[in-house]
Amino acid sequence: MPSDLLSIVRLTLFGATGVICAVYAALVLATGDPTPISPWIPLLFGIGAAGAIAMTARFAGDDDAEMAYDEGYYADSHRAQRYAYWFAVALYPIFASPLANEWIGWPVGFAAMGMLTGAAFLLLSAWFDVRDRA
Repeated sequence: MPSDLLSIVRLTLFGATGVICAVYAALVLATGDPTPISPWIPLLFGIGAAGAIAMTARFAGDDDAEMAYDEGYYADSHRAQRYAYWFAVALYPIFASPLANEWIGWPVGFAAMGMLTGAAFLLLSAWFDVRDRA
């Protein structure tokens, strides 16, 4: 049972952190300000999520942590990395025209692209985990 709890904690925190990054990127683009809210919010939430996952794994024990981080998790993680990489690469041509035409400023473009890159991996990891559970 602790391995299930660890998997659920990881899924929930990956998804929540991904949503926070995506919302931050949306706020950046909507307001035209690279810091529409404190940039510490996504950072601190991500660090807190990593700490919570690590503590849950520590309390679950080595055997249950190994069951939670099985080959299925690693396969999903690698798949999420592959899709997120290509998503990040696709952001460059998507943002090229707005940046070149000065519809958005460089700080705004890079803040949005950075947050979207992180959100892509986290949300894809959560999505693949949910999809495999169904």
